[in-house]
Amino acid sequence: MQKTKNRTEALRRLVITSAMIALSIVLCRVLGIQPNEVVRIEISFLPIAIVGAMFGPVWSGAAYGIADFVGAALTTGVNPLITLSKIIFGVMMGVCLNNKRRGLIYIILFFIISGIIVDIACMTPIFVFWFGYTPSAALTMRALNFAVNVPIRIALYFICERYLGRFIFKAQREKL
Repeated sequence: MQKTKNRTEALRRLVITSAMIALSIVLCRVLGIQPNEVVRIEISFLPIAIVGAMFGPVWSGAAYGIADFVGAALTTGVNPLITLSKIIFGVMMGVCLNNKRRGLIYIILFFIISGIIVDIACMTPIFVFWFGYTPSAALTMRALNFAVNVPIRIALYFICERYLGRFIFKAQREKL
């Protein structure tokens, strides 16, 4: 009986995470908007944030890594350092958003701090050393990207948690 329950739970996690990975790829690679060379607006973080809220840092880190790897392999080409940055962001979402509903101030602080760490501190050196941008150009690009995407992340996650939070956290507690 316990083995069946464990297998069912593992299958449930795998199916939900796989669906969220696919959704993340579509939201980034198909529906992402890049109005110019500097800013890219994409909301691929949201399905991964849900995985992090439901299943924790290991699942959300792995999910964001797989989503970035597969999406990049199908479109722009894989950059292992960018994939590593996505894994870090996924782990951070899993650690900070797991299993609890959060208030707006917490969500704002989390996405600002994680954006500074991942979008600016991790990605700027990648743009300098991998793509050959000057440090000031890379920092400017990443800061603009941060300024555009962080308010979108805050608003979307807050709305998602507010209106879907009961379902997400109830499903996690009940382990459907």
